[in-house]
Amino acid sequence: MFKIILIGDIRVGKTSLRHQYMGQGFRGTYSATLGVDYSVKETKYGKTLIYDLAGDPASKILRQQYYNGTQGCLMVYSIVNRKSFDHLDYWKEEITSILDPTFPIFILGNKDDLRDSVDDPVSEEEGYLYSKKIQEELNTSVSYLTTSALTGYNVEVAFNKLLTEITTIM
Repeated sequence: MFKIILIGDIRVGKTSLRHQYMGQGFRGTYSATLGVDYSVKETKYGKTLIYDLAGDPASKILRQQYYNGTQGCLMVYSIVNRKSFDHLDYWKEEITSILDPTFPIFILGNKDDLRDSVDDPVSEEEGYLYSKKIQEELNTSVSYLTTSALTGYNVEVAFNKLLTEITTIM
C-alpha cells in the first residue's frame, strides 16, 4: 500500500483534486476539510491511500500525526492566489521538521482553468523554478505540474507520475 499526502493552504483545491482523481468529478460547492479526509484507490501499482490534510493553521498538530509513513507528497497552491504560492516554504518547513523527505514531491499549481481571470497569476516558470530550488535544498525528487481540478487537466498525470516515482525508489 502506498501513502500519499496532499498539503497546502485552504481553498487551493486539494479536496477537488482528490475527488477528480477518484473519479468523483468536480463539486461546485466549497466545504473545508476538517482535520483529515482520505481515499483509497486501487491502481496498477497497488492500493494507494491518499490523505487530504486540512490547510488551516489550527490543524497543524493534527496534520503532523499523518505525516509518518508518507511515501509521496502533492504540495498544492492556487495559481490565482499568489499568497498560497508564497506559503509553499511554510509547507516545506512543516514536513521537513517531522520527516526526512527522501520521498518524491510534486508541486501542483492548481486552478489552471482560471489563469486568465486574474491580473497576476503565478506563472508556470515560477512554479518550475520553485520546484528546482526545493529539489536542490532537499536533495530529493521534486517535480512541477499545473492542474485543474475543474477540468481534470493533468490530475491523473500528477498522481500517476508520483506513484511511478514512488515505485522507482522502492
